[in-house]
Amino acid sequence: EPNKIPVTILSRCQRYDFAGIEAAAIQSRLAHIAKSEGVTIEPDALQILAMRAAGSMRDSQSLLAQLLSTGNKQISAADVTTLLGIAPATRLSQLISPLIARNAAEALSVLDATINEGAEVSQLVDQVLGYFRDVMTQCVGCDQSQLLYALPSQQEEIKQAAAELGIHTLLSMIQIIDQTPARIRENTHTRTL
Repeated sequence: EPNKIPVTILSRCQRYDFAGIEAAAIQSRLAHIAKSEGVTIEPDALQILAMRAAGSMRDSQSLLAQLLSTGNKQISAADVTTLLGIAPATRLSQLISPLIARNAAEALSVLDATINEGAEVSQLVDQVLGYFRDVMTQCVGCDQSQLLYALPSQQEEIKQAAAELGIHTLLSMIQIIDQTPARIRENTHTRTL
């Protein structure tokens, strides 16, 4: 966090900013590690780990080490979502669908079920923001290589959501969701927010 370092210190330093590692490279390395440990890991699980590591090979390997420490010889996407406290892709889709349809009652019902199943509110907000980010890329005409958060099983529904929402609605939704984590940190009513 170079912004926290005083200018008097920075002026006496050489600064090197390193780019994050691509998700595909992280997935490949994690697959190699799992194979060398004699563990089978689902492709979706690899993708979720790489996505959550946000370009950090060390963070991804730490997450994989936690999964390997369980002793299971097969690691599924469900194992990863449980470890990270996030909602599974199917549950996230079930939450997004009523939002797009503007069905508040169903959205709140699914939100309640998702939290009761163990998803952390702050992680869920990040997931929804990432999902709508991917929807936005499709809305403006990017190809599917620009999808950062969607699993392969979600790509078609993301294209459909882009067609239904439109860019202006998406930007409004993203703005509201983006402000939520800051509000959550300052409030005890995280579920309400």
